[in-house]
Amino acid sequence: MPEYIHEEEALGKAYDSKLVKRLIKYLRPYTGKTILSLLMLVFWTALRLASPIIMKLALDNYISKGDTGGLAILMAIMFALIVFQSFIRYYQILIMSFIGQYLMRDMRRQIFGKLQDIQMSFFDHNPVGRLITRITSDVDAIYEFLTQGVITLITDVTIVLGSTIMLFILQPTLALIAVSIMPPMMVAAVIFRNLATKFYREVRVKTAKVNAFLQESITGVRTIQWSGREDINKGMFAKISGELKSGQLKAVLNYTVFFQAIDLFETVATGFVVWYGSLLVLKVAISVGLLVAFTSYLKEFYASMYDISEHFNTMQEAMTSSERIFKLLDEPVVIKEKVDAIWPEEPISGHVEFQNVQFEYQADQPVLKSVSFEVKPGQKVAVVGPTGAGKSSIISLLSRLYDIQGGDIKIDGRSIYDLKLGYLRSQISVVLQDPFIFSGPIIDNITLLSPISRERAREAARLVGAEDFILKLPEGYDYVLTERGATLSVGQRQLLSFSRAIAHDPRILVLDEATSSIDTASEMLIQEAMKNMMAGRTSIVVAHRLSTIKDADLVLVISDGRIAESGTHEQLLKKGGMYKTLYELQFKAQERNL
Repeated sequence: MPEYIHEEEALGKAYDSKLVKRLIKYLRPYTGKTILSLLMLVFWTALRLASPIIMKLALDNYISKGDTGGLAILMAIMFALIVFQSFIRYYQILIMSFIGQYLMRDMRRQIFGKLQDIQMSFFDHNPVGRLITRITSDVDAIYEFLTQGVITLITDVTIVLGSTIMLFILQPTLALIAVSIMPPMMVAAVIFRNLATKFYREVRVKTAKVNAFLQESITGVRTIQWSGREDINKGMFAKISGELKSGQLKAVLNYTVFFQAIDLFETVATGFVVWYGSLLVLKVAISVGLLVAFTSYLKEFYASMYDISEHFNTMQEAMTSSERIFKLLDEPVVIKEKVDAIWPEEPISGHVEFQNVQFEYQADQPVLKSVSFEVKPGQKVAVVGPTGAGKSSIISLLSRLYDIQGGDIKIDGRSIYDLKLGYLRSQISVVLQDPFIFSGPIIDNITLLSPISRERAREAARLVGAEDFILKLPEGYDYVLTERGATLSVGQRQLLSFSRAIAHDPRILVLDEATSSIDTASEMLIQEAMKNMMAGRTSIVVAHRLSTIKDADLVLVISDGRIAESGTHEQLLKKGGMYKTLYELQFKAQERNL
């Protein structure tokens, strides 16, 4: 099982002002609504802090004197304030929810845009499950923090400050007793924070393991069932989910102990306040109304302190999520266009040159070493060689999915690095071994939602022989495919990918031939489709079929990152070198079927 967890282990600070400032920038488009929400929040807090004073007035000025008329008026005022307070709170929450939803949309668009533009090497080292988490769970955590956590935190801090001021105004001695629990509360908070950080890190690591394992297991479920690994996988999942459960239980226990300790401190302090306050009432040093108002403010004070402590987890999660999101957004886009890159008006003819190309996926581990070859317009080149020799790397470099470390690649005499990426890729169509089929209508899978006409897409499908099976489907070209084209056969998926390639009318065609075993009829269809596809186009094929190699104008034999031999099929056989050995091992058995 993959250990894709190093990023989750690198947990940052519980609060990072730089991250918060960067998060707040997302609120800029909604500054007016944010300010309105904060003003409503301040007003709502003021109304909330007014309630205990009204209760004091009711007890001391009206109830104690039997003034029912005055009491009725005061209660009506209090009722009106409560209704108004609820009205303000409702609209304040509504505004912040509105802001939060738009903020999530903006952030998800930015992350998705980054994932579309970033170089392929990034995906070689980052599992899909983790990237999906960035755009879903991590954005949700930030939403909770900005729309609920921050607002509630501001509310609680305001109430704590307001309540503290009112406590000291009402009765300084009682106020000192009330705040005497602050030192032990702070000590408990520090211990809780340190333990929470530790346990939170553990939970994130275990969650990452579970997500990575789930993603891998669901993606590879066919292989798992074919190999009879169901019980093994169930056991592995039980183990890692059990580890996650243990980590979560530690976090819950820490949380429970901390807040029970806080409750104990509050109960003791409140008991002393009520006891001493009652003595003062008996001595007529303070009124009953003052004591009731004091305990009400004390309740607000403790409740808000409790909430502030509770927001630590929300803040911790938001800081971690934002750190990971910004790390992704700050990932450099290595595949960049030159400032003076051009978009030629004329289409290319298809003249391809590799000149002493050096390439490596990882530093000091060369994959291609001084590779040089030339493909003239309309020529077909077959690239063959043992597994891991560097064949597929050649086709990735031509479209600049990766950049080379040395040498140059030219099309029609121009370095591909002097061309706009959009132009370069519009002139090249790539068909991979395992073509990716998107969920959605067949017509969209051919056009890829580009401005290609429906008739052009149908012409492409007819040319490669895909229309026969397409028209047999219930809705024809509008038939909706499931994820990865699971309802199509291997051969049908290949024909559909051929249709896609031809519909875009490329001058250069790059194919990584499928190695999948298919029936003879489908094999013949695919061979005919490939001939039709490559006709009149410069074609570079990582070849696995002898028929493709025989039809090629040039065969390149790649070994250990170098071109070991080159020539036609017949020329290379006569040489009696590496190609002949490869032919004897891989291709001779196909000779009988040609």
